[in-house]
Amino acid sequence: MSTDLKNSKPIVIVGGGVAGLSAALALGLKGFSVQLFEQADQIGAIGYGVQMGPNVVPMLGALGIEKDVVGASYLPSEIDLLDAYTAQNLMHLPLKSALYMERYQGLPYLAIHRVDLHEVLLKACAKLPHVNLNQSTTVVDYAQDRDGVVAISAEGKEFRASALIAADGLRSKLRGKLHPCDVPKESGYVAHRCLVPMSELPEPLRARSGVSMWTGRGFHVIYYPLRHSSVLNIVLVVKLPTGVQEVSDRAYADYIEGIKSQVVPQAQLAMGYMDLKRRWAIADREPVRGWSDKRVTLLGDSAHATLQSFAQGACMAIEDSVVLAHLMHNSSGDIESVFKEFEKKRFLRTARVQLQSRSLWEDFHCEAHMASVRTARFTEQSSEDFFRCLDWLWTPIALA
Repeated sequence: MSTDLKNSKPIVIVGGGVAGLSAALALGLKGFSVQLFEQADQIGAIGYGVQMGPNVVPMLGALGIEKDVVGASYLPSEIDLLDAYTAQNLMHLPLKSALYMERYQGLPYLAIHRVDLHEVLLKACAKLPHVNLNQSTTVVDYAQDRDGVVAISAEGKEFRASALIAADGLRSKLRGKLHPCDVPKESGYVAHRCLVPMSELPEPLRARSGVSMWTGRGFHVIYYPLRHSSVLNIVLVVKLPTGVQEVSDRAYADYIEGIKSQVVPQAQLAMGYMDLKRRWAIADREPVRGWSDKRVTLLGDSAHATLQSFAQGACMAIEDSVVLAHLMHNSSGDIESVFKEFEKKRFLRTARVQLQSRSLWEDFHCEAHMASVRTARFTEQSSEDFFRCLDWLWTPIALA
């Protein structure tokens, strides 16, 4: 390990989400001193579900948390993409089959409560005395000199560091310093989310043991169990209709009711649990080169925020963290070169996730002739065909 990097000045990480905590843990395990800053008054997460493909499991192993994360996860038996109007199965991925196990080295597909994932990361970071987690500090700027980098908070406080990692998410303030004209790309869709105890659900929603996604014109509804099948995570994603912006608009409620009236009973039941007053705008980022500025780099969503089509946002952030820590540990001390090499290793994979997610997003929400063509394409493919299309993503990466 470089003596230049393992010195008295810590590595500053901005952001206490999955990306920031994973980076703090990965670097802490390699012996680096880390100071993480989170703008909220506590380092936590909104409590809904996260899916993670088999590619992330070896990364969790590298972080020493594989057993804890898998133990806190629900392991779906399959992923099904279903036509919301006809119940036709468009895509079936058997996640516990011999076909899957042989192809992906027996690594599980995971569904975990986001709070549970955060808790595992926090506990692992807390065991490392040289990893310091700080709340209620918003880093908005930085300055650099020959001795390192200074992170600057909204209150004007300065924190000197050997390097700065911006893991501050989709709407990253620090990405704006590197790319001032770059802004998030709004999708025009919003998400409603809820968790429902299994004991309160009707039998049709309790019956499925995998990830069920019902797709339709300008919307989808997806649900899967969490916490050892004690709750069902339900997400409704809809395209905002023209002229309807406020959640209080009666027109918006009528719009959702119009969708519900056309779909099969299972999708209708799931949609019925949504609180329409709470919704989250869905956006991603354009792939961009230039993740770093000397001793500053982007990581996770701040570098490559993606739509949820592949359920890979958390996976890409965790992969980033393990790869960056590996590079820094094996570096000669030239942090600028390390950050450039990090981008070189990660750009194409993450950009592919971003761009193919957009393409798949269109498949999920298309209508008329496009939907007919989509259905024909998907139903012509076998489970093995779909796995083959996912091999580039689900096959674990090599660190060497």
